[in-house]
Amino acid sequence: MAESFCIGMDLCVDFTQLSYYNDITREPESISQLNNKETYMMPNILFFSQDSRRWYVGGEASEARFTEQGIVVDNIFANLGNNAKVTVYDRSYSYRELFLLMVKLHIDSFLYRYEDAVVKKLVISVPEYNREIYELLSMLHESLGIDKECIEITSHLDSGLYYVFNQQDELWVNSVGLYDFSADGLGYYRIDIHRNKDPQMVEVIYEDYSQQINLSLYGNDTYAMDTDFAKIVEYENKKAYISAVYLTGIGFSDKWMKKSLNELCQGRRVFAGQNIYTKGACYRAVGGEYKDFYERFCIDTKENVHFDIGLYTDDESQDFYLITKGGKQWYNTHGEVSVILDDTDEIEIVYRNISTDERQSERVKIHGIPKRPNKTTRLSVSVEFESPHAGAVIIKDLGFGKIYPTTNKVYRKEFIV
Repeated sequence: MAESFCIGMDLCVDFTQLSYYNDITREPESISQLNNKETYMMPNILFFSQDSRRWYVGGEASEARFTEQGIVVDNIFANLGNNAKVTVYDRSYSYRELFLLMVKLHIDSFLYRYEDAVVKKLVISVPEYNREIYELLSMLHESLGIDKECIEITSHLDSGLYYVFNQQDELWVNSVGLYDFSADGLGYYRIDIHRNKDPQMVEVIYEDYSQQINLSLYGNDTYAMDTDFAKIVEYENKKAYISAVYLTGIGFSDKWMKKSLNELCQGRRVFAGQNIYTKGACYRAVGGEYKDFYERFCIDTKENVHFDIGLYTDDESQDFYLITKGGKQWYNTHGEVSVILDDTDEIEIVYRNISTDERQSERVKIHGIPKRPNKTTRLSVSVEFESPHAGAVIIKDLGFGKIYPTTNKVYRKEFIV
């Protein structure tokens, strides 16, 4: 019997990390490189061996390039917008093809360790939403041979929240701090939990310190970096009472913190790890009890939609019929319903604030459909977002079976809320 895995992937520019859900420990576990058990950060590099006529990825690619004849392909992320082809012996590849191949091989490198292993659910966390990468990764299910619904793409922010809220409750009694020191510099998320509101709310505030703290700015002067980081920590700690702080990113990989570590540890727990996002993505992949905080709290971030969209089903009762539910990232918020017009040529679109229940509505008149008997015009109503606050409602004429064929008319109503 095939063994199926829930997998979390942290996909960054230079490296990838993977974790899988261990059904025995009931926790995500990081996946080490096959040729180096001490390393979990797998470089985003491909190598095609002329000797074995096969592709290597990650640490195996880095090793094979020195022991076999072949061709190295790197900087794949940086070249995604490059239309040039890469020729590998007798075949040409686009960078988009190489990107998908690299991601698939990272996953395969783990699955190959088990007999007949398959992906049950895969959640891929990227630093932030990028339409091109999102669309590319949405095609990954084809090469993995799994259903499209088995793959989700999310952000570091979302997977960071999944990680934080699946730790012990006492670690997020008050606010939580998350410092991310990536190759681009330092960023800080403060996660505030408002339990006295109805609904209860999680608010995420972001501060960009990448101009003040970055690796190229300090070079080898870690003392100055430690001093400056300590000042930022002191400043941020005065804004809210912090129960716990998490540190992640390659900037924290070396042991340079002394003064800043002392500042961090005053009255709070501090955790450092490079695998926060991959494990958070793994929690999301498992779902169930691990998404409980999304049911308990209204999540307020720069990515999330803050309103539901639906229809009033009847002018008198004003019953609300949901199309899309707020509280998720805008790029992962979708919905579609079918409606039958009852003695009207209009539908009323409603936007309902998820924290205040305040509602806005607008009527959309359906033009150009042939006159049909009452209750024989069927429409599909779907929603697509372009940002957390804007998008469009798409209305399509579905006709009514063979009796009243569809006109194929499509109506688009854009909104900003």
